[in-house]
Amino acid sequence: MTTQIADKTIPETSAVNLTLYYTPRSRSFAALWLLEELGEDYQLESFDITTARHKKADYLALNPMGKVPLVVDGDTPIPELGAIAIYLSDRYPGAKLSPLTEDPQRPAYLRWTFFSSAIMEPAFCEKLFKWEIPAHSVAWGSFDQMLDIVTKAVTDSTWLLGDSFSSADILVGSNLRVGQMLGIVPKEGPINDYISRLEKRDGFVRAEAIEARESDRFPAP
Repeated sequence: MTTQIADKTIPETSAVNLTLYYTPRSRSFAALWLLEELGEDYQLESFDITTARHKKADYLALNPMGKVPLVVDGDTPIPELGAIAIYLSDRYPGAKLSPLTEDPQRPAYLRWTFFSSAIMEPAFCEKLFKWEIPAHSVAWGSFDQMLDIVTKAVTDSTWLLGDSFSSADILVGSNLRVGQMLGIVPKEGPINDYISRLEKRDGFVRAEAIEARESDRFPAP
């Protein structure tokens, strides 16, 4: 027997600790990309989101929010993209996707990791849904402030941590790519240059190929 591990096939007797629950055309692309950058074997549990697989009891036992992505490491479930990024980057340090705890860059890494969900995602919603909320009254400030901060961060720097690529780039970069698709993030200038650098990475290219394959398996309704 064989088990499909991402886009590789390995003997059933081989030990694979990591499983990614994933659905194409969703936020789980960031976790897919992260695992490709990680370089560890993992099992891909891909499903059509319209089947509500993520709302069934066994899945809710692992992630009570019933959302994707979800990574399971052995018997340990890790939901939420920020938690997935920090956990996997620290647990598998060979990929060098996060600074060590004593590294001076560690605070910046954590900042950008949380910035991707705590600031960027609600700011995107503000822009898309035309929320009229005073910037001083919400934790994310405003869409324009968020975009200005990200633009400055990547203007004179290859990655968010300078010359060191990290899983924070995967999360922030994934959001920026979605923002471009939605027409709310510029397709020129420093942000576009940053996205172009990200899209040239081997891990991204592999993840994009898997995403295309799974999108063909589960076409959009």
